[in-house]
Amino acid sequence: MHFRYRKNIVQVVRTTYDPARKRPRTEIVGRFLRSDEKPAPEALAECTPAEVEEVHRWIASNMKANSVAIEHAARSLSDQIAKAAEWFDTTDDLDSARLLAMEVLQQWAQLRSRLRRRGLLD
Repeated sequence: MHFRYRKNIVQVVRTTYDPARKRPRTEIVGRFLRSDEKPAPEALAECTPAEVEEVHRWIASNMKANSVAIEHAARSLSDQIAKAAEWFDTTDDLDSARLLAMEVLQQWAQLRSRLRRRGLLD
């Protein structure tokens, strides 16, 4: 069994050996949203109980990895901002810098709003 990402959907794929064709055969036995912590039972209706357990273990592992990545992004943000400032100071590609600066300002406004809502800024 393996998992395949398709945009925001995760496909649960079972691979079995087909003796008639003498080749492996794959079939999609379940689908759920990437953000689902507990997919609906009907989304995994074609899975065996062991496969459902494997799906739940995979989701838990995937959620933990995502959580670690988010924390890493927050903890390394100040260093990334410093490096970005250095790039903005030295780049000769001003057109790209302007576009990127607008994106950075939009994201900074959203981050600042969230920090204020949580009471992390005065």
